[in-house]
Amino acid sequence: MGSRIAGAMNNVANNRGNVPILKLVLGIVLLGFFVLALMMDVQTSEAFILNGGKVAVTSLNWNILRQPIDLAQGNLSMDMAKAVMWGWGCLLIYLVCVVGETTIHGRLGGIFKTGAFLIVAFDFWTNMNYGTLPSGMGGQVGFAVITSFIVAFFGVLGLNLIFSATAEMTR
Repeated sequence: MGSRIAGAMNNVANNRGNVPILKLVLGIVLLGFFVLALMMDVQTSEAFILNGGKVAVTSLNWNILRQPIDLAQGNLSMDMAKAVMWGWGCLLIYLVCVVGETTIHGRLGGIFKTGAFLIVAFDFWTNMNYGTLPSGMGGQVGFAVITSFIVAFFGVLGLNLIFSATAEMTR
């Protein structure tokens, strides 16, 4: 009995952190939070360009996912169309910079890394100034820091975990 427990504990210790299904679940959760943070960043970037009011952090506008379709169909006012181009443009530039940073090495990779950093810094500023929380300035700073961290790291890390888990499960 004791040797069986010791064997099970050794198996767990030897495979610590290498459980593919847990990696897959964590990767999916990270990607989910990444998408939520990107949605918030698009909304606060639009509020910036429209010189609009605060964006309620407590209730995300899920219609934001439909904005590119509405833009392509001409269903937006001129000001909103410009804001959508700005908000989604910032998002797409960030994604291009992340892909460029991870796939291109050398001097050009550094340019992409700088671009990604600048977009995350801008998103921090817009989240700080246009996202609203009832907790005051400390909550604003915390929200902006966490959202920027999520945008900067969760997407790439989530995809790496999903691909790694998938590869391990298919072996």
